[in-house]
Amino acid sequence: MEISPTLTPSSTPGQTTSTASAVTADFQTFLQLLTSQLRNQDPLKPMESTQFVAQLATFSSVEQQVLSNQKLDTLAASLRASDTAALSGWIDRTVETRSAARFDGTPLEFSLDHTPNAGDRLVVTNAMGEVVSDQPFTSHSWDGRISGGLRAPDGDYTLSLRSSQASGDQLLEQARTAGTVVEARLQPEGVDLILASGQSVPLADVAALR
Repeated sequence: MEISPTLTPSSTPGQTTSTASAVTADFQTFLQLLTSQLRNQDPLKPMESTQFVAQLATFSSVEQQVLSNQKLDTLAASLRASDTAALSGWIDRTVETRSAARFDGTPLEFSLDHTPNAGDRLVVTNAMGEVVSDQPFTSHSWDGRISGGLRAPDGDYTLSLRSSQASGDQLLEQARTAGTVVEARLQPEGVDLILASGQSVPLADVAALR
């Protein structure tokens, strides 16, 4: 099934708009009250000048608040459009990440910065952090075989290169796997890239772009 690439900004401009509308409504209410007060004041006891000046100052303050909110709305909309336009550059690009990789029966190809030495092992853990495969490193590919020779169920797996147990079983590197970006989402905490496999990867986890 073909997945059509999309951009999905998760921001909610309606919240900002509703806030500005509320301020504008308060401003209109203030104008109506002030006008009504001036129209119905007692000619024999007109409003004191100091009180009138104070209300005019309040009027000016509310007006400035309305204008400031309008300018902020315009700026926020501009920034959202800029962020979305920047995200479009990720669509259809191949990225390498150190996040868990999605296994669907097809062997997982991966890259390493280290040059494996004799005795180094490829260790595979599932989404629960359980080791499902621990075998000598032979190639930059995992065929999905787990302990006992069985095929691993579909899911997310983390591939790691570890030293030989004799040297202390040290983690040398978490492998990088590649995927094609089909969607980019603006989240409150950052940007998430959706790969063709359906996997969601934080932009911060991207180690290479090609």
